[in-house]
Amino acid sequence: MNKRTIHTAGRLLALSAALLLLAYCAKDGGYHEYTKTRSQVSLNTYDYLKSQAGTYDSMVKVIDRLSLVRAVKSNKLTVMALTNSSFAVAIKNLNILRKSNFKDPVYLDDLDINHLDTLFCRYMMPGLMPTDSLLGAPDGKLFNSLKFNAGMNMLLFSQPASGLNKGGPQYITFSDTKGSFYISKWARTNTSSMDTYTLNGIVHVITPDHEFGFNEFISRFKN
Repeated sequence: MNKRTIHTAGRLLALSAALLLLAYCAKDGGYHEYTKTRSQVSLNTYDYLKSQAGTYDSMVKVIDRLSLVRAVKSNKLTVMALTNSSFAVAIKNLNILRKSNFKDPVYLDDLDINHLDTLFCRYMMPGLMPTDSLLGAPDGKLFNSLKFNAGMNMLLFSQPASGLNKGGPQYITFSDTKGSFYISKWARTNTSSMDTYTLNGIVHVITPDHEFGFNEFISRFKN
């Protein structure tokens, strides 16, 4: 075999190896950095929630009933938005208990307004807390809720992505600390989406399987 043939064979071998490596990387997804997108809407927070028909109807109903419309329209708030299912599951479980005690069912319009106010305001916090503000806080950050100053915690998690530690999709674990230093006593839930910027605030969306009230709904409304 002459030198030219050997050189050509070597180049073909190197090319084949490069193609195999490229195919492997494509199959594995390669090394990439997850990019978090920011959503901006030209509405205040109340009008944005109201515009999402079929998603936040129950939340809007509660805002109306508690006379919080002005605050949600104009105050700078971080809102942990609750979809209709969060209220539906809470009402359903409450009425199962009431039925077993031979009591009539109740609905959002029937709930004691003081208890409803206390629970609902835990999902809204004065100020703007985008996900970026939670970076570098391994134990999360503590915030006070609207009106009643309940201690709430926001902890940012980043899921791993191919080739990067914490380079994948992010979510917030949102906790009601119940006034306790011990995490085991906290009631927790996660977000399904984050960082929708309105004209006066930021909206993070709680997962639909979350039951409104942080484990206090039934105890407050069972009678």
